Amino acid sequence: YVARYGHRSDDAAREEIAGLVPRLRNLSGPILDACCGNGRHLQAMRDAGLDALGFDWSLPLLELAHKRPGLGPQSRVARGDMRTPPLAPGWAAITMLFTAFGYFDDDSNASTFVQFTRLLAPNGWFILDLANAQQVRDQLVPASERSLTDGTLVKERRWLDGNYVCKRSTWVESGHEQSADERVRLYDIDEIAAFAEQSGCQLEETWTSLQGPDRDTGRHVYWIQRCAN
Repeated sequence: YVARYGHRSDDAAREEIAGLVPRLRNLSGPILDACCGNGRHLQAMRDAGLDALGFDWSLPLLELAHKRPGLGPQSRVARGDMRTPPLAPGWAAITMLFTAFGYFDDDSNASTFVQFTRLLAPNGWFILDLANAQQVRDQLVPASERSLTDGTLVKERRWLDGNYVCKRSTWVESGHEQSADERVRLYDIDEIAAFAEQSGCQLEETWTSLQGPDRDTGRHVYWIQRCAN
């Protein structure tokens, strides 16, 4: 995973959260970076002065996160299943960046959404960053190839399966072909709004990029606020 997504760098993470930081700085309380992976966004948040913590399920990625300055030794990252996050409520904001949501069936995705909104403090924010579903459908590239930094050629094939977009990556490692499959549910704005309402929240705004609503990078960044009562 680290090799295949090596282009998602620390420098890119700092640029990606730049649009979120001004709003997050105005909140009172800690911020949770859910599904934080190797901690690149989490590190950028902490470098920006935010009281941010993270969790993920992947042990190899968490091992990388623990090596980051200010994350591991201070117990700023933990392990947990996103379907049953092992955390206390009261978070001022929860971020879930770069399509970390939608990998289960509809019922499990809906339940996961509820689990996270229940962790928010009253008036807290759930910031959910997903691909623009309609753009994915309209502009899907069926096949592509790219080289990793070590020269490994990765071939990627993509297709739609109902409401899911699927990708199979194949490459040769130690003389043997390896593959990895991904399958993620595409959610439209009205579906996310319905999730929010069912969870006692309100979809207040949708950005077209992490930098803000004035740029279009093929993303939908949902600002979902928990109701006060």
